Amino acid sequence: MISRISSTYENFTFKFLDFDGRATRLEYWCVIPLIWLFIFLMLPGDAAEIWGHLLQRDVPPLNPFHYGSLGLFLFTFVPRLSLTVRRLHDSGRSAKWAKLPFTAVSLGLVLSVGLLTAIPMSDPSGLGPGLMVAGAVTASLSGSFWEALFNLAAIANSLDWDAILTTLLGVAAQADPGGVLDQTGALTAHDPFLGFQFLFQFTLIALGPFIALLLHLYFMLLPSQRGENAHGTSPLPSRTRRSRGRPENAYAGYAYLTKRTEEEERQLHAARKAQVRELYQRRVLGKPDS
Repeated sequence: MISRISSTYENFTFKFLDFDGRATRLEYWCVIPLIWLFIFLMLPGDAAEIWGHLLQRDVPPLNPFHYGSLGLFLFTFVPRLSLTVRRLHDSGRSAKWAKLPFTAVSLGLVLSVGLLTAIPMSDPSGLGPGLMVAGAVTASLSGSFWEALFNLAAIANSLDWDAILTTLLGVAAQADPGGVLDQTGALTAHDPFLGFQFLFQFTLIALGPFIALLLHLYFMLLPSQRGENAHGTSPLPSRTRRSRGRPENAYAGYAYLTKRTEEEERQLHAARKAQVRELYQRRVLGKPDS
């Protein structure tokens, strides 16, 4: 088992450009979760370093490999993609399904931007809209991109985020989910096609990231196809059917030690024929031994 696990890391390293082969579930789940674990463990430290540079009004290092999380993400991007494609091939699926993680991230970003703008703007106290307007004014009055980031970081660092988050979460808790349904119903009554289109787009944005992620996990958990498929031979060893009712021969693996050559087989066959002929002549025909 240890050798099988170590071979998964060897395949991940040396097959990073192999988009045509196959990879087992063990090969995928021994590598990918560990990489993402390291990325998320290093992410807080990298974010704190960037935030410290911005507060000091200093441009952070622009080399992506300076940061452990971003560097590991970029360095393993192609090997992770090729491993995902090989895992899909191993389960008999098309490599087109490898786009599911990118779909989940894209829809997740759209959903996050929508929530980050909708919740503050729906705050009746005016705190959310005020923060957004203040940020926009500060960015517009700054002379450059980095100057705007420095000013926004200084403003964000001086705010009481606990109170702000408490207010915004209270607004989110008081939100009426039925309002969307009422709006959809009114729109459908006026224009059925437009109403169903709005409902489809809302459902796609709200549930799309989770559906794409769950579908990707489902494909990665599918068992390997035994034997051959369109992408090659299965990496798993073939299953041999044992004979029913027959005990397994423990010495079958050592049969090669007593294996005879073709010449030895011919000599043995000739000796047995001579022995049978001699027994027939002596016992049946009654001839004396020669």
